[in-house]
Amino acid sequence: MNCRLAVVAATFVSLAYAQPDPKALVKQSVENYERDWREALTWSYTQTDITRSDDRDMTEVSEFAPLHGTPFERLISKNGQPLSPDEQRKEDRKYRKAAEERLKESPSEREARLAKYEKERMFVREIPEAYDFTLLGEETVDGRPAWVISLQPHPGFIPQTAHAALLKHIEGKLWIDKENLQWAKAAANVRDTMSFGVILARIGPGTHFAVEQTRISDSFWMPKKIRISGEAKVLLVHDKSIDENLAYSGYRRESPAVSDATKRPSSTLQPIYPKTQQDALVRGAAHQPVRSSSLQ
Repeated sequence: MNCRLAVVAATFVSLAYAQPDPKALVKQSVENYERDWREALTWSYTQTDITRSDDRDMTEVSEFAPLHGTPFERLISKNGQPLSPDEQRKEDRKYRKAAEERLKESPSEREARLAKYEKERMFVREIPEAYDFTLLGEETVDGRPAWVISLQPHPGFIPQTAHAALLKHIEGKLWIDKENLQWAKAAANVRDTMSFGVILARIGPGTHFAVEQTRISDSFWMPKKIRISGEAKVLLVHDKSIDENLAYSGYRRESPAVSDATKRPSSTLQPIYPKTQQDALVRGAAHQPVRSSSLQ
């Protein structure tokens, strides 16, 4: 009897310490990412974009809000200062034009717009087949345990979408939250030159991408920080350094009335955010750190 108990105990111990399948973890995390991406279409948030060029920093704060099915971006401030009257009028015109155009859409036109927006992210679905995965262990990210998984391009991968073809040139690591199976953090490096875009651009080897996500509520996660650094060649001629930091904050779920703003007559369309809220965003941006080194 004691022998049998020992065997059973050993079995449970081995199961407790069994390592999960990294590909299965990644596949589930991709499904969770897609679920949250769709959920985010009903949320508003603030983006602070800090770009360094020629040893100068440019800071732009924008607000993203749902507008009849897809996000609409509106510039709020530049370098800690409110927009000039001309710039503000320009942003207002852009918003009104987008709202009126979406109001006039036929069902097929609206479906095409939504499909085009979704197509930009379809490559994410191909990640489980695009890479070979290795479980490196566990780490703590923002006080939460996470699986750490390396990603190396799979030699036999055949991309199904144009954006997915870029995955063959990128290697990286994922930190997957153990409780929610969400991407707590991701880091990627360009292994060799890759080309993309209508205006042909090439991203050079060594370019680094880093993403941090944050848990908004329950198992709903959204980006917190993104950093891109490296070298690019635009139009195959002009060399350009890439050094950009994006920070996200102020996540809030919008009511259907805000999400479907285009259902109101164009004469009643107002700025997405009241003047007092825009001023608060500007003041907050002025105190944003100019450089971000938290993403490694």
